[in-house]
Amino acid sequence: MASYDILKTFFKVDHNHPHAQIYNFVLGGLAGTFSVTLTYPTDLVRRKLQMSGTPGYDSYDGIVDCCKKINAESGIKGLYKGLIPCLYKVAPAMAIMFWCNDLPTNIA
Repeated sequence: MASYDILKTFFKVDHNHPHAQIYNFVLGGLAGTFSVTLTYPTDLVRRKLQMSGTPGYDSYDGIVDCCKKINAESGIKGLYKGLIPCLYKVAPAMAIMFWCNDLPTNIA
């Protein structure tokens, strides 16, 4: 929500503009993309820690150990492994959500 509000403030979308709904849709997709890209490494570490010790998955002793092993194996790029498929899901979902959220209430 914060990134969407920042983008709306920066681009100053006028609700009376004929393309305001399209602008809201695009800004929603961008906001979702920015947010997920920023927070993806923490989500990746969380998922790896949840699977830790499960047969077929690596074991970790905590957040620091997980980050060290990811860095040793793949470098910083490893923290963003799987981001593109995630964005294929998140960008359209956030675009639709924010677009629907900002629809005028007087539409029948």
